[in-house]
Amino acid sequence: MEKLISIDLKAPLGFLKKPDINEGGGKQLYLTFNLLHKPALLGILGAIVGLPGYRKLNELPEYYRKLKDLPVGIQPLNSSKGNFTKTIVQYKNGVGYASFEQGGNLIIAEQVLIQPSFRCYLKLDTENPLHAQLDAYLQQTQAEYLPYLGKNEFSLWWNAYREHTYEPFRYGRNYKVATIFRKAEQLVKEMRDRSGGAPFLFDTSPSEPEFLYFEELPVGFNEDLMQYQREMFAYTNFTLRKEKRLEGLYYLKEDDAIIQLF
Repeated sequence: MEKLISIDLKAPLGFLKKPDINEGGGKQLYLTFNLLHKPALLGILGAIVGLPGYRKLNELPEYYRKLKDLPVGIQPLNSSKGNFTKTIVQYKNGVGYASFEQGGNLIIAEQVLIQPSFRCYLKLDTENPLHAQLDAYLQQTQAEYLPYLGKNEFSLWWNAYREHTYEPFRYGRNYKVATIFRKAEQLVKEMRDRSGGAPFLFDTSPSEPEFLYFEELPVGFNEDLMQYQREMFAYTNFTLRKEKRLEGLYYLKEDDAIIQLF
């Protein structure tokens, strides 16, 4: 039997490391993704149920292999139009081989998220023993390994476990999406050239400022190259026209809200 649940993940700090590095003047700056992405969420869920992480070179971790087909949805909480406050943390790597040019003192700087929080939706198959175990642990706020948001010292917790009554969204009306949603490249194209009409309805007197946030996020791994596969995601409070059909939309009856699972 399938069930749709949600939990709220929170951490005082977070570091969702991008593969990009800025270097110069004996200093390395590591950047963070602003939004939680699916591979990172699967790592958190894997830690909760005790699945092993990376152990062998060129081999994906067990948690990813066992959970990669789990449909998830991600909604930023307490953000500023999709953005979380960030700061730069700087420290020195003093091992002798770190930087020959700087006499063994390489300056490392990391961009860190401050108080990130996300509502995470999970579509579970309760007949799957792993999914059933995950569901029980999430309800009981129990974990086999301490989950963290990107670094061991950035431990996280969760609350607000909920089970939702849901159904596939039928596109009978214009709509808003509460979560981030993928396949946003087409929306960008339509906004640029207005092919097929504007994808959004523009409110002339909105009750809150309207915003549109884009970020390219990992959705999984290229298993040959062992690198992130990325797609463009959007997060917005704009109303989408009913003609603009996104994949994986579900209607939450008790919340009168629409989410995307991917």
